[in-house]
Amino acid sequence: GRGHTPIPVEGVPHILDIWVIVLIILATIIIMTALLLCPATAVIIYRVRTHPTRNGIV
Repeated sequence: GRGHTPIPVEGVPHILDIWVIVLIILATIIIMTALLLCPATAVIIYRVRTHPTRNGIV
């Protein structure tokens, strides 16, 4: 394998805490991108409808 490093039992809760923090950060990023992309997609759809010549390019 890629080098065997034994994980002590004491380090497992810290790993779980890190995973919880990572999941919270990912959820925040997803929510922020969703909030940013909703108006962006609306603007893109509006521009595509306003300029039918650029219909194929999104």
